[in-house]
Amino acid sequence: MNTTLLDHHVLGPELARTPYGHPFRAEFRAWLREHATGEPEPLDQDARFEFRRRWHHTMAAGGWTGLHWPVEYGGRGADPELQFMYYEELALARAPEPVNTPGLILLGPTLMAHGSDLLKRAFLPGILSGGQMWCQGFSEPDSGSDLASLRTRAELDGDDWVVTGQKTWTTFGQYADFCFVLARTEPGSARHHGLSMLICPLDQPNVTVHPIRQISGDAEFCEIFFEGARVPRDWVVGEAGQGWQVAMTLFQFERGDQGYTDHARLLVRLLDCERVLGAADLPPERALAAREELRRLWVRCQELRLLNYRGTLLAAAGQSLGAVGSMTNLVWGELEKDLGSLQAEVAGARGLVLGRHDTHHRLASRAASIYSGTSEIQRNIISERLLGLPR
Repeated sequence: MNTTLLDHHVLGPELARTPYGHPFRAEFRAWLREHATGEPEPLDQDARFEFRRRWHHTMAAGGWTGLHWPVEYGGRGADPELQFMYYEELALARAPEPVNTPGLILLGPTLMAHGSDLLKRAFLPGILSGGQMWCQGFSEPDSGSDLASLRTRAELDGDDWVVTGQKTWTTFGQYADFCFVLARTEPGSARHHGLSMLICPLDQPNVTVHPIRQISGDAEFCEIFFEGARVPRDWVVGEAGQGWQVAMTLFQFERGDQGYTDHARLLVRLLDCERVLGAADLPPERALAAREELRRLWVRCQELRLLNYRGTLLAAAGQSLGAVGSMTNLVWGELEKDLGSLQAEVAGARGLVLGRHDTHHRLASRAASIYSGTSEIQRNIISERLLGLPR
């Protein structure tokens, strides 16, 4: 392993249709050299979010947000292989991704598939530019993996839906202008029936957002309480009562984006970790063990990159990720935790005293095996759907 060479060697072997010298990479890399500073994101969450919001505006002005969106909606119509290269180049430039992920990846494409012309005109431009911030209101305290058991309800009152209920694990809800909420709109309905996806403005008296403090000190997730919140009657994505079908479309877009999971950012962090290790005053046996762990993590990162590339090829062929998405999620989640632990080990006590990114990464990484389904759930899916084992 040699991570002291130029950044393009960090990626390891070139993949068939995404070589380092690809014209798209060259174009994007040149733009990034001009606009990305490479400075680390602030540790303070509020400052970090504003840092990423400003970067989103810069990328939007350059035409680099919504890369996969159709040209008629302001995107570039990029295929999955271009998206794969896009995420790698962002990581190599040490630039953050656009901040409005729930809008760009989830709601925007879902609006294109199911939204009315009214909703497309009202929201797609702001999602792309970063002028509107979005969050997702699906999970509830007693309805996480079993989403169909949700209890948030909405009833028509004149020209408005009136929403009552609670959502949780809502990423960056404290910064959002709007929330796309899955609610039960048909009284007496059960499970997948009688649900609707509503677009709810959060800046109103009947909505309360409570950030949830995590072990890292961040409050990435929020609880949102809807106590008679009002939503215009026409702000339904798709048909009223067809929310489950709309949500399944949204999940397909989410799973498709998993094909570009952060292997390149993990590799860049490995590079940083090696540099810190070179200057660290560790006992010889601990330094040797850390270098051996670096090599093992390097191999695992390359395995993740190949998995992501496989997912990219499936997406390019119009196929669902299926259980391959579970493999990617499992490998990434466990790798993220192990790399976080190594970074903290190499940083040592200095990381605690100086409030370094290394320590923050370790604390934040504990959640990686929970995101988008726990490692246990992913192993069950792999064992049943890929290996054919009994439930």
